[in-house]
Amino acid sequence: MLSQTSRLISRYGRHSEWMNRFVHRSFINNRNIRQLHYTSNTRTTHRLLFNDKKKLKKDLGWVLLGGSGLLFLSCSWLYKSSPISLDSIDGIKHYSTNVNNKSDSITLLTNEEINKKLRGLEQSYIVNRNKGIQRYDISQLPSNNPIEDNHVEQVITVPTSNNEEDDLYFFGIFDGHSGPFTSAKLSKDMVRYVAKQLSPFYTTDKKTNGISTEVDNAISTAFVQLDQDIVQQSFKQLFKEPTQENMVNVLPAISGSCALLSLYSSKDNTLKVAVTGDSRALIGGIDENNEWFVQALSIDQTGDNMDEVTRIQKEHPGEPNAVRRGRVLGCLQPSRAFGDYRYKLKDVDGQKLTDLPDYVKVYFRSEPRDLLTPPYVTAKPEITTTEIKSNIKFMVMGSDGLFELLTNEEIVGLVAKWQEQYMSQTTNKKLTATLPQVKDITEDKSAQRPAFRYKKNENSNTTNYILEDSNVATHLIRNALSAGGQKQYVSTLASIPSPMSRKYRDDLTVTVAFFGESDKKDGSLEINNEATTPPKAKL
Repeated sequence: MLSQTSRLISRYGRHSEWMNRFVHRSFINNRNIRQLHYTSNTRTTHRLLFNDKKKLKKDLGWVLLGGSGLLFLSCSWLYKSSPISLDSIDGIKHYSTNVNNKSDSITLLTNEEINKKLRGLEQSYIVNRNKGIQRYDISQLPSNNPIEDNHVEQVITVPTSNNEEDDLYFFGIFDGHSGPFTSAKLSKDMVRYVAKQLSPFYTTDKKTNGISTEVDNAISTAFVQLDQDIVQQSFKQLFKEPTQENMVNVLPAISGSCALLSLYSSKDNTLKVAVTGDSRALIGGIDENNEWFVQALSIDQTGDNMDEVTRIQKEHPGEPNAVRRGRVLGCLQPSRAFGDYRYKLKDVDGQKLTDLPDYVKVYFRSEPRDLLTPPYVTAKPEITTTEIKSNIKFMVMGSDGLFELLTNEEIVGLVAKWQEQYMSQTTNKKLTATLPQVKDITEDKSAQRPAFRYKKNENSNTTNYILEDSNVATHLIRNALSAGGQKQYVSTLASIPSPMSRKYRDDLTVTVAFFGESDKKDGSLEINNEATTPPKAKL
């Protein structure tokens, strides 16, 4: 049906009589299925100190400060005769220099190059199934090379007793660290594991409440089982046969990843959000006063969350360094994650990891200090359930890099403005220059890390914005780099190459799903070409 989409239809005959009737239709863009080959604050004010732009030359270079050995990023507007300093980005110091050696300089990207970079991994789909989701957009902006984030979007159809179908929509974001291997594994296997555990609850002769604790337990079981297979089972196989092939298979255990999985059921209009780590999901809606609100459906699980700190300390009594400096064992910021074997294992079935042959330990990482009674990190998720009523308009999911740059209120305000421009039935409507007022009704705001990068003030509701992307996820990423609608910020931050860019921003992965029905109701899932960049041809 879709030229750039794989439609996988499989029957799970081994898992109960109902599974013989369970048809799994997965719409997965080929570009997102990463095959596992395993090769591996200074707060300043923006000032442009120049009068005649025509005499200026824009240059971005590296500056080595004599004697100190420190390498700084240099961004300068240069006169032909003398340099003029530019002090532009909060948290990034700029030093003016006349760079004569072009091989040592990096030129700021042009607008065309910036658009190409920001839109290079964007995708958009129109859902014509009349099942509660009408559109979803995805976009990514790498900072690591290769990007360590992955994502997945799948639709599973469930037969009903009246010969119709209900839909289960899965949206996943997997924020990897220490390599892309764990997140790639999750994007490939997560939905399959969850679907297997959920199958008993969607038989045609059994009525199950979508908010039941049994369903939550099934999702949690799937998460834990997948992590056990990634970590314990792969190491067991490596001990059994210490081959290079099994060494490659253990890479998802060596790197790590957070996981954020949302499951929308058209059967009862419920949205379940399961989170392991510090990615975040939000919903945006309009209240009875016709004003926008935002609600977070997940809690950041980090060493800064006191509930997480208390949990870990109870599990490891007498170990004051179990959480140190806001990190597990002083190293890992998310307190829950997949992979990350070195926080979970010292041995496997009594065999020490150090006893493995040296040639299969090439990719192993050093043991954290104070590793006494592992595991310190779990993949068990926290799960919330929300009824999606008509006043709830969309869901936004993002890796933590997005929330370092934008507040919850800013994100909903930006999507609201985009929706007003690109999805509103009213034409020629004049948009205001600032974002709408948005109220955060999240119950526990204290457990969420605030946006902190390049923020000039705490009043997000007067923020300016940029509106020039047909893909709403790309729209959020562009504005996340803009520090309140300033294109100079986008230019500078998008131009910093990897790996230096990692000091100033993380990988960014964003998914936005709009609730409602599309005008066309033929049961199809269509690529929205206006907001999708075709994948590059492989030579």
